[in-house]
Amino acid sequence: MNGAHQAGTEQQAPSLRSQTLGACALWVFLCGVYAWNVDQYFFLGDDAYISFRYAQNLVLGHGLVWNPGEYVEGYTNFLWVWILALGMAVGVAPEGLSCMLGIASGVGVLAALGIYGARRLGVLHPLVWLPLFTLALSRSFTAWSTGGLATQFFTLLVLLAQIQFLRERRRVAGVPWLSSILFALATLTRPEGGLFTAVAGLFFALRVFQGKESLRDLLLWCLPWFAIVGTHFVWRFAYYGAWLPNTFHAKVNGLWFEQARHYFGIFHDDYKIGYYLPLILLGLVRTRGFAHAFFTLSIFFYCAYLYAIGGGRFEFRFLVVILPSLYWLIAEGLRVLLEAPGPARRSFGSLAIAAAAALLVTTHLGSISPAAKVSRHHIESIELTRQYAEGRAEQGRILRRYVDAGLLPEDLMVCVGGAGALPYYTRWPTLDFRGLNDPVIANSPLTERGAIAHEHYATAAYMRERGVVVYDALNHLLHTGDVSRYRDHATIRGNQAWKLRAVRLSDAHTMVFSTQVPESEFREAFRRLEILY
Repeated sequence: MNGAHQAGTEQQAPSLRSQTLGACALWVFLCGVYAWNVDQYFFLGDDAYISFRYAQNLVLGHGLVWNPGEYVEGYTNFLWVWILALGMAVGVAPEGLSCMLGIASGVGVLAALGIYGARRLGVLHPLVWLPLFTLALSRSFTAWSTGGLATQFFTLLVLLAQIQFLRERRRVAGVPWLSSILFALATLTRPEGGLFTAVAGLFFALRVFQGKESLRDLLLWCLPWFAIVGTHFVWRFAYYGAWLPNTFHAKVNGLWFEQARHYFGIFHDDYKIGYYLPLILLGLVRTRGFAHAFFTLSIFFYCAYLYAIGGGRFEFRFLVVILPSLYWLIAEGLRVLLEAPGPARRSFGSLAIAAAAALLVTTHLGSISPAAKVSRHHIESIELTRQYAEGRAEQGRILRRYVDAGLLPEDLMVCVGGAGALPYYTRWPTLDFRGLNDPVIANSPLTERGAIAHEHYATAAYMRERGVVVYDALNHLLHTGDVSRYRDHATIRGNQAWKLRAVRLSDAHTMVFSTQVPESEFREAFRRLEILY
């Protein structure tokens, strides 16, 4: 008996070691693919600097504000801003910290999804690794691991919450309400976290109705989320005097199905995702699994919300959060084909292998497609987002040098359309032309649909009321070379014509902008500089 047991143990040990070595090799390869694509698509978006500025003012003692003394919630990522502020307080710049956290979150998503799949199928099963490699090849997933925004951090929190919720329903989790806390943290990071929480609550209520869990269990599960999110809700009203963030009024402008068709259509054009959706239905119908239904309904309700509001301004940023569960569901559909019973199993297995290979190929080809480098139907590409932000950051740093040299005022009131890097680096009091940090603009009537979430605008009269000295009417404040072509030029923005002025800062740089202040005030602001026109 002892000899037989020892022989069995010796046979199992090499098998366990080989599985471990195989999994480690695949993980290293996966991380290599992910790192390569993160490097290829790395960027820092202009919108990220909005969070940086709020964190900057918090650390400087001005409070969680855009302009000192103006209490307006112009961000939608409360937890993310606080994390960045903590980093800044200990000397870590948000430009680097935000991207490091995003990349680490992306690795966390791959690890969480891989562990979840390995518990179901085994660590070396090909369908455990298929969704992971698809994510690592995806331009959208890897690019938005950077960008400076909370996109990938939010994705990680939602995925961890969903996986924990499924484990709690199977009674294999130690803390039966940990998922509620994770959903709450996701909601503090992005308000859409509340939607994913609601879907989980709906499934929990269904189990109560079926007699599988008690109403007391449901109430105990809900309590942490309502305590955390409710506390923030009350704090928001006490601090900002509003129940909803100002960004909601500035960006969400009602139903817009036509733009949503473009948004989801372009996503399909890039990744051919529509061809794989029947596999999700196949997995759902054949397995009737709780996890399949939970992930499918979470994706459905979230996409319905996105479809209602018209999608998003930036390329597929809002779809990143559902990519892990989407590709997991596709892999589960392929598993149904691979495990088909009877004589058709071989044919279905070949079809599954071909579909898996096609998924990887179409994801890669869609990621490197030249069409993805341009804006389409007001949906800005990652490449253009990168170029714009780099230009704004460079201009902001240069202008700050002129401020430090005493040539430009510290308190110059400006209005900009790209309210990110330039206000962050100059530290000037700033009005966002689109109203992100101003409730008057954000709640102004919508005259026509345009670039989604960029459809409100400041009027000349309101700029005068706010004392705006410099309005960046060209969306490009700092110029080099000859600027005489703008002397008699008026640019159109927000259905208004803006006459331009020019002030020379040095032989290298000239500011070209519009102004709404009286001539005497204008000349006083730039008394140390040459006014060209």
